[in-house]
Amino acid sequence: MAYDGASGALHWLDDVGRAVVAWLMDNPSSAGSDPVPDGLMDVLSGKFSESEIREAWREMNAAFGVTLFAPDETLVAHSVEEDRFSPIEAGLKSMCLDIAHDCNLSCAYCFASQGSFGGEPSLMSKEVGKAAIDYFLDASKNRKYLDVDFFGGEPLLAFDTVRSVLLHAKREGFRRGKEFRFTLTTNCTLLDDEKISFLRDHDVSLILSIDGRSEVHDRMRPMRGGQPTHTLVVQRARAAAEAKGGKDYYIRGTYTKHNLDFDEDVKFLYRQGFRQISLEPAVGQGPWGLTRTDLPALRESYARLVGFWLDCHRSGDPFEFYHLNLGLHKGLCRERRVTGCGAGYEYVAVTPEGEIFPCHQLVGRREYSMGDIRNGIHRKDLMRRFCESRVPRKPDCVSCWARYLCGGGCHARAVDSTGDLMKPDLLSCDFMKARLEYALLAQYSLATEGRP
Repeated sequence: MAYDGASGALHWLDDVGRAVVAWLMDNPSSAGSDPVPDGLMDVLSGKFSESEIREAWREMNAAFGVTLFAPDETLVAHSVEEDRFSPIEAGLKSMCLDIAHDCNLSCAYCFASQGSFGGEPSLMSKEVGKAAIDYFLDASKNRKYLDVDFFGGEPLLAFDTVRSVLLHAKREGFRRGKEFRFTLTTNCTLLDDEKISFLRDHDVSLILSIDGRSEVHDRMRPMRGGQPTHTLVVQRARAAAEAKGGKDYYIRGTYTKHNLDFDEDVKFLYRQGFRQISLEPAVGQGPWGLTRTDLPALRESYARLVGFWLDCHRSGDPFEFYHLNLGLHKGLCRERRVTGCGAGYEYVAVTPEGEIFPCHQLVGRREYSMGDIRNGIHRKDLMRRFCESRVPRKPDCVSCWARYLCGGGCHARAVDSTGDLMKPDLLSCDFMKARLEYALLAQYSLATEGRP
């Protein structure tokens, strides 16, 4: 296949088409010439017939500058317009409420220090939660649709706060002509029938944390006392998914160096009846952290996963795997193409005490404290830094084929790895590009049926 980063077009190449593309990459000034350049004919004449080469060259010329080797108009247009209008002016559209800086699990790879975010355990009060919503309504300016994620730690440790804040948001949103969409991320251990019913009745999307097979999950996600959680978590997650009618939830797992065959964990979750699945790589410090040497094994796992995903689609019982959905058919808006997320200017995280940070993964880092819900954001310089940290301004991104699929990568990973928002974590980039290659293969194969 050939993927054109600028236009977002994906092409299937036969052997002669692949050879022509490869030659043109080394000889771009020859594009558009007629007849076929002698240099190309000399290279390919012993491998393909003259008519095959001429046909491939004709097709290449028709696509050149449109869906192959397209000019980077997104970069050019954005560089012109971003000086006239900053997305900051549109206001906030998403807020992560850290309901609990505490957790009943002790996950080995937890970026939040087992839920405490490096500080003393604490729970958000109803008053702080409501005040955060009131601030959000003001800071969202003219936006109508607002997103709130109840997060932690484990947010169900303070379910009364979740319930009170949600109802307050609905009342105030209705009064001010705004609509809230809610998400709750949970380890599932505290999900009982009462909570499930409330979350279902109020249309709360659920992110349910399961890593897959029991030996994989229990190794990384035990109770604080070391007790296994897998059986309970699967049982409660299944009850929640069924209550949601099999929709509006995601199983969100993490794969590590200990389960490089993570496609087996996807298959396990599928056999448990789950049809909305996402597994993320654990890139970080620790014996569980993935490294560049793990890439070959992970590529094999992605290849097997794509085969399984296609088989399930063709059998009439498909499932969604989050990172195989690229939006190739309808495309992505320009803002989404140039930035992976709006952390720091469209999206913020709020601590149990009401302090504001650019995102949930940067909570607790004093240099990234932006203000608080009572006095608002005073670090406008941070807002600008995050807003400017986008593909057109990142030297490592501007020539990368995947730039408009990943949007420049995760800001928090850049901070952890390089200490600079403008320099993405190159290890994470390697994993992202490998994942995207197989996602492109999956989408093309499903669309064309009959291709391998």
